[in-house]
Amino acid sequence: MPRLRVEQTPLDATEADLLARLGRLVEATGPMPDVRVLAPAIRALFPAPTYQVGCGGTHIWLHRTDDPGRLAIIHEDR
Repeated sequence: MPRLRVEQTPLDATEADLLARLGRLVEATGPMPDVRVLAPAIRALFPAPTYQVGCGGTHIWLHRTDDPGRLAIIHEDR
């Protein structure tokens, strides 16, 4: 099952709402061989240029463009 780990406190109520919506998206997703298929939906939720969404081998990471620290990561919980 995909798992979301938020690594920073939301900056404001809008970002908190976006992270809550992301959490619901991830929870509604069943087991999948590659969580990276969620990247387009996450990019739509967290658009550039405010956010950067990228993929690694088996995960998706989310950054604020102006912050080098990772905001969140989505990975397959095996």
